[in-house]
Amino acid sequence: MMKNWRKVIVLAVVLAVFIAAFIFLNNINNIKDPNDPNDPADTGTEEKLLDIDRQEIKSITLKHGHEEFIFIKEEIEVESEVTDDEGQTKTVTEKKEIWTNPDIELDEAKINNIALSAELSTITRVIDEAPEDLSIYGLDRPIVVTLLMKDGTKHSIEVGGQTPTQDNYYVRRGGDKTVYTISKYRGDMLSYSKFDIMKKSLYEKDEVAVEDITALTFTRNGEKIFDSVFDVATSEWKITWPLNAKADMMEFPKFLQWLSGVTVSEFIEENASDLGQYGLEEPSYVFDFVLDGKQYGIRLGSKTDTHYYAKMNDNPMVFTVSSSNLNFVDLSLVDLIERFIYIPNIADVEKLVIEMDGRVDTLLIYANNEDKSKEEFFINGRKMETDNEVSLFRGYYQGAIGLMADRLDFEAKPEGQAEIRLTYTMKEAKPDKIVVVELIPTNDGYGYYLVKNNEYSGFVMGKRQLDKDHGIRFLYEKLVNGLTESASE
Repeated sequence: MMKNWRKVIVLAVVLAVFIAAFIFLNNINNIKDPNDPNDPADTGTEEKLLDIDRQEIKSITLKHGHEEFIFIKEEIEVESEVTDDEGQTKTVTEKKEIWTNPDIELDEAKINNIALSAELSTITRVIDEAPEDLSIYGLDRPIVVTLLMKDGTKHSIEVGGQTPTQDNYYVRRGGDKTVYTISKYRGDMLSYSKFDIMKKSLYEKDEVAVEDITALTFTRNGEKIFDSVFDVATSEWKITWPLNAKADMMEFPKFLQWLSGVTVSEFIEENASDLGQYGLEEPSYVFDFVLDGKQYGIRLGSKTDTHYYAKMNDNPMVFTVSSSNLNFVDLSLVDLIERFIYIPNIADVEKLVIEMDGRVDTLLIYANNEDKSKEEFFINGRKMETDNEVSLFRGYYQGAIGLMADRLDFEAKPEGQAEIRLTYTMKEAKPDKIVVVELIPTNDGYGYYLVKNNEYSGFVMGKRQLDKDHGIRFLYEKLVNGLTESASE
């Protein structure tokens, strides 16, 4: 029992020592050194730095050294579409106040932040009422925010450096010697640089849609990869160089989605004397495109961990863009095009002759999209009687139209006899009544050049595709086996 009491007494003594030490050290920390302006006493005041109403501000002048930026508040009329209770849409005109500057495209939210901070900034500490050396507060060369009110009065704030703890800024009121501190949050806004207030949208309008882009040329490491245009007649994107082909519906739109949504992450340097340091003398990627009828060009240079250095048109500003959505820029051209040599809908074909592996198969097609019960299909004179036979027939047809390139070769000149030939007779000439697809062996034994109506467009297909699960040879054998089983039943 005595041992337990001794333990309690020892613990109590230790606790008392800790409390005494804490009080002693706390009192020392609260003693201000008159020669240390960086350790001010907290006055606990909640006094506003300025007594203003931001709605009454007429203009704001932001001065950084020799640079001065003036933001003028203007009232404009804005049209918008509204829908009433009866579902009727009408155009209404409203008045709106905006901030303007003739030389800078402004991020209005940032200018509003300056006005708001000028109104709401409160004094967190009174530091020095008669400072002898302003340089220790960064106020010998302050950032000056001047507010011109609608009644003609002026107010200004001088913003210096941050406190050692970096949670406050040193400031002074214009015409007042006293040095105060305000929160870092407000101080950051009052000390915006030119780059901070610049609009980060790259286009004239704020909301850009994929549909606004109508042409695109893409260059990678100095080599042009493709030209493309949006075909209004077919509502499809077409690759027009180095071949004529439909754009792939999965991969190609990634270019358009990125271009329509890209914004500046950070402005880096204006009028850079050495673009090479950013990789922009010889850019890695170049996007030249037409948006709303206007030509644009975005160049991407060197890559950091998370961003690319970039430049827009002939604008002298170097900035960065996020690299997170740019995983498509190294796709090969073959991944960006529709690679099928010919892929007609079965309902548009009346006959298909397949010459392959030393045999000739004639497929007669009477497809009817409106009434499936009226459909009839024949192969080499045999009618497909059961649903399974029809399914196998359609599978063979899918193998025929599924011939597709897996690489491109624009330098090749196909010669020699076709090893496989498919002759389509169409119900209507759109534009051709007869379409012939030929597979001519490549010189290196890899596979086949794909030729349509004697025109070679650079498509090359590997031999192994014929025998894959979706390949024409595999599906032919599947059809034959299925018909054999049907005949034996």
